[in-house]
Amino acid sequence: MKQSNLYVLEEMPVIRAIMHLALPSVLSMLVNILYNLTDTFFIGKLHNEAMVAAVSISLPLFMVQMAIAGIFGFGGASFLSRLLGKKEFRRARETTTTAVFSSFVLSLVLGVAGILAIPLFLKATGASGETAAAARQYMFWILVGSPFVLLKFTMVQLIRGEGGARQAMYGLFIGTGANIVLDPILIFGFNMGVTGAAIATVIGQGLGMCYYIWYYLSKHAVAPPALKYLHPRWNIYREILLIGIPASLSQIMMSIGNTISYNLASAYGVSSVAALGVAARVFSIPIFVFIGVSIGVQALIGFNYGAGNFPRMKKAISTAVLINLGLSVVFTLLFALLPRQLISMITPIEQTVNIGRQVLGAYIYAIPFAGVGMIMMNSLQAMGKALPAFIVSISRQGLAYIPALLLLNKFFGFDGLIFALPLADTFTTLLAGIFVIVILSRLKHQEPAPSSRQYIQAVPADEA
Repeated sequence: MKQSNLYVLEEMPVIRAIMHLALPSVLSMLVNILYNLTDTFFIGKLHNEAMVAAVSISLPLFMVQMAIAGIFGFGGASFLSRLLGKKEFRRARETTTTAVFSSFVLSLVLGVAGILAIPLFLKATGASGETAAAARQYMFWILVGSPFVLLKFTMVQLIRGEGGARQAMYGLFIGTGANIVLDPILIFGFNMGVTGAAIATVIGQGLGMCYYIWYYLSKHAVAPPALKYLHPRWNIYREILLIGIPASLSQIMMSIGNTISYNLASAYGVSSVAALGVAARVFSIPIFVFIGVSIGVQALIGFNYGAGNFPRMKKAISTAVLINLGLSVVFTLLFALLPRQLISMITPIEQTVNIGRQVLGAYIYAIPFAGVGMIMMNSLQAMGKALPAFIVSISRQGLAYIPALLLLNKFFGFDGLIFALPLADTFTTLLAGIFVIVILSRLKHQEPAPSSRQYIQAVPADEA
């Protein structure tokens, strides 16, 4: 398993390597789409707009959990890939151990602090009445499950960082499958409503986490965590945080942006809030596919950057961009031709469907820019370019999206509000593209690092 993962990153032809890494990652993201849609789908069957809106406004909270886990997931995976490329295997295990341990500690803090802050969050989203009551129940159980949520997300990224795309996919299959099975049982069978949806989510996350723990304990991993490698050092934290914080900040800013958008949309009625949430989940279909490709290629980029194999790294970036551009054509046509059908898959409420079609009509312009932008942003993270990654992260949801939301809503109302997203994606993609092109043009030739196979054969299995 170790040699197989490293062979993919180091020697397999680039197109085959991207397919090997990206296909499981894309399937994982498609599973995430099901996971993202499951609660809203089953709650929608209750024909209660307040409950649909409650799940929608709770999404930013879940994104905050992902963002915090992303500090050690994305940051740890980026540093891990580069260490493996340099053949620093012991330090790679120390990095994995530090990331998992730190994520667990933060999950406990987030769970307690988040529960205490639920009233403030509800006030920020503008929720009231039945919507606020349902959202409070949903948020409470999601926060109780913070250790499962954060550890699972962190380990997913770390496993991908070492080339274990298929193993990452299996854990997501387990978690999402459990959620899909448990949602109707708890929501309808036990008449638990949004509480049942939240508990099903937490159980699914926990089962996925258990699979990843098994993967590490089964000795299949390249750089599994272990207590003897728990040596929290500033040099490791520094490398993790330099990439993890920008990646996490992007998620947090997205959460803030979504919270502001729901707050602004609440002025147009509960149907607008519900439609915005449903449309966001539909739009997550192409976004998650693009993310799947970019995550799949990220380990390949980071490993070869660390190894000094720049021609292979450049080919990986350009090939991934072409793949996402091709996919963007497919999704653009799908959204243009079948907007009603896509919204109706999630909710049967006619008013929500009509407004949701309008939202998708605006989001369609963001699709091609999002596809290319994901590759550019992940390339910056994979190469460990902290400052450009930070600038791009705060630009998409901070410097671009939030101001666009406020200005367009002020001058054009709801019609303007929904065009803030494509405007922000266009700006961010151009900015990230410029950074990547400049960085690649400045790379100087160097001799690639020795073969991983030679290293693994030369050291004890426990150290490799």
